[in-house]
Amino acid sequence: MPVGPPHLVFADGELAEVAERLHADFPAIVGRRLVLVYPSGGILPIRAWPFDSYATLCTRLLNAGYAVGVIGLNADRPIGQALVTNCASKYCIDLTGYTRSVRELLALFHRSALLITNDGGPGQFAALTPIPSIVLFGPETPHLYRSLSANAYQFYLPLACSPCLTAYNHRVSPCDGDNQCLKQILPEQVLAKAQEMLSRSSQPV
Repeated sequence: MPVGPPHLVFADGELAEVAERLHADFPAIVGRRLVLVYPSGGILPIRAWPFDSYATLCTRLLNAGYAVGVIGLNADRPIGQALVTNCASKYCIDLTGYTRSVRELLALFHRSALLITNDGGPGQFAALTPIPSIVLFGPETPHLYRSLSANAYQFYLPLACSPCLTAYNHRVSPCDGDNQCLKQILPEQVLAKAQEMLSRSSQPV
């Protein structure tokens, strides 16, 4: 197991400031443990776990008493708003485009109890903070790209065709978007792992 990177050190009061702004903007989540989800595939949509799987997972987390925050860039706002609309809960909040820097996103991770993300930036950034994370892999492999965090779990279904994205094929997949490597990872499996990790997590609310 490689040695993980050091955790980012914040200035006095910096974490509290980010948490206070979050609570002022979304007062409904005060007192609830926050689970962050990143449902976007970014520039490689094939890396995304299906929207319906995220919707099912988020609904069950909300029913279990957690708050859910959907993170992403400004460009991810349509999927963030769609997920919030689908959940129809004041405890599910759209945080796409909310943080103004990577540093502020990492401060938000300190307020949160768990991150559930597609393979991409957030799962890697999480290694700079104590947040536990679940990273969903399919077209690319965790054997090369896993999070360096000691507190991360990688879902990966090693089908015969996976991983399929490499620098040698210009990241073009033969499945033409039908990413069964992710579609066959069930919400129930991710929820069970999330509940297990949340039971060990002590992030503040």
